[in-house]
Amino acid sequence: MTGKLITAGIFVALAANAALSAPPKTGTAEQLPLFKKAVRDDKERYNFAAGKGAIFLPTPDGRSFYILWLPPDVSPQKPPPVVFTLHGHGSWAFDEFFLWHKHIAGAGIGIVALQWWFGEGETPKDYYLPGQIAQIMNEIMRAHNIRKHSVLAHGFSRGSANIYGLAALDNRAEKYILLAVANAGKPGADFPINRDIASGLFGQRPLEGTYWMTYAGARDPHPERDGIPGMREAQEWIKRYGGAVKLAVEDESGDHGGFHRNPANVKKALELFRQLLAE
Repeated sequence: MTGKLITAGIFVALAANAALSAPPKTGTAEQLPLFKKAVRDDKERYNFAAGKGAIFLPTPDGRSFYILWLPPDVSPQKPPPVVFTLHGHGSWAFDEFFLWHKHIAGAGIGIVALQWWFGEGETPKDYYLPGQIAQIMNEIMRAHNIRKHSVLAHGFSRGSANIYGLAALDNRAEKYILLAVANAGKPGADFPINRDIASGLFGQRPLEGTYWMTYAGARDPHPERDGIPGMREAQEWIKRYGGAVKLAVEDESGDHGGFHRNPANVKKALELFRQLLAE
């Protein structure tokens, strides 16, 4: 009976939006109203991404878009490991692309930045849910030949708060994620997927075999949620459900966005990612 409940819970989470089961859309994202709004609101960083050769593609359900960039010297048939990144609340995928690209442009690593906010509102319905993100990520990785166990999954702020459920879902299914980076956002106890995890719906150790890095800035304006106290809670949460926290960065000079502002923080994440890839 327990096995049936776990399977049912995972199915419900992954199928939260039935449209996501459709084949990926073809073509580019430029005609999507959401993409047009994103370009208007974040023109400078859109231009940065376009200038670096990024391509903009619709999500499989056609509701949103993602940014794909691969190093110019690699074959699309044999792509490198990638960073799959979730932006913070009320933000755009162009921001995460901008912040990551300068650190990995010469590192032989690609970027997939998902636009997971629908452009207005701050309620859960204004964002993709973790189950929807998981299925979108799976379809993107399959469409672009990304190998299993070769993804650094990163979430910032609200994106970080959703990375825990994403990692649990991926760990029960496709296992694309090799390293999860929770950047300034602890798991919310009131999130439905986290309640399901706490209730045992995903088993007793749904993060068994997953590897993690956390980041917290001592100057974060919301320390109990996103700063050092909050991210220490996150580390205990990860361990409680079987995950391994390989690195916990506490930046004494860092604020809420300090992970990318201090190159040493990103360097630590990429070094850990390379170590895990080599194992």
